[in-house]
Amino acid sequence: MSEPKRMLHIVGGMNRGGAETMIMNLYRALDRNALQFDFITHREDTCDYDEEIRQLGGRIFYVPSIGASSPFAFVITLAKTIKRTGPYQAVHAHTDFQTGFSALAAKLAGVKGRICHSHNTAWKQSPSWFDNLILKGFRQLIFAFSTQLVACGEDAGVFLFGQKKMKNKQVEMLPNGIDLDLFFQPGQDEKVQMKKQLQLHEKKLVIGHIGRFHKQKNHVFFIELAQALKKQGVSFQLVLVGDGPLRQEIETYAKKAGLMEDIVFTGVVSEVPQYMKAFDVFVMPSLFEGLPLVLVEAQASGLPCVISDHITEEVDLGCGLVKRKSFQDSAHEWMKTVLEAYHAESPLQETIISQLAQRGFDVKQNITRVMDLYGL
Repeated sequence: MSEPKRMLHIVGGMNRGGAETMIMNLYRALDRNALQFDFITHREDTCDYDEEIRQLGGRIFYVPSIGASSPFAFVITLAKTIKRTGPYQAVHAHTDFQTGFSALAAKLAGVKGRICHSHNTAWKQSPSWFDNLILKGFRQLIFAFSTQLVACGEDAGVFLFGQKKMKNKQVEMLPNGIDLDLFFQPGQDEKVQMKKQLQLHEKKLVIGHIGRFHKQKNHVFFIELAQALKKQGVSFQLVLVGDGPLRQEIETYAKKAGLMEDIVFTGVVSEVPQYMKAFDVFVMPSLFEGLPLVLVEAQASGLPCVISDHITEEVDLGCGLVKRKSFQDSAHEWMKTVLEAYHAESPLQETIISQLAQRGFDVKQNITRVMDLYGL
């Protein structure tokens, strides 16, 4: 049997983020006798998916980020690493505005396929004119050295590649596919059982969120929402799944507000489908997003979702499960929408699966598109 061809993914680190989970969903679903994934990351510490990657046959290499070195040193080191660890069918960069530097390094290393992938809709919450100028420069670098532009959604494509490239259909749309078999709408008995298994309260309204503790995710808003729920006398449990640099700060806020009995901080978990089945409502008050994979998973699970209107409208997959709220609305207004969503009638599982598959979120159907993208 011949050796499988290899693809190289360039990421910040393989922790449980949306882009990283999307890559892993593809990796698990493809024929690894024909194609294997390797990874270059900018983190020396062990990340959530590292062990599974190695078990699946992948390799992980460390290269310091641009911020930890310099653009010149980054490109040279990356080119040398690609050449040393290859050959590669293509290099697939997932680091948004830095992907152009990765494409340049891949070209210097002689790799023919150089893919730049946009996973977000903003760089910063309020970018300055200088930030936008830098982004334009990075965009030109992407155009000069990439061979394929890819985005998880329309808004993400416009952000990184510009309106003109999108209008001219020069950007390939690749929705963040999931394994639909893992996410399905549980019956009431199964939901109760899942709550027991995860040590959540069976008789309380369980409001869930899954995301990294980062400013973008706006976890501080959950404290306001929890205070509104408590003031209203709602029997609830808020479950915040994930970890990150702001977790300790948010926990401190919760303690000061007297909410530690009402909020569960789980840290990073591997049982995301189980948590989705245990939640009653999913809330996401992000300041900006691309097309969050976690919201696809929530809808696949039949969960009503209350999200900020700063998240792309593309994330509403037509199942009737998404309600959008403005930050101009008070936490009390958000609370009312959460309760309304909880009491709303759920769509049939068949409807959900059909809608997600039609929109390209079935990872098994996406494998063919990915193989075409990689020239296989």
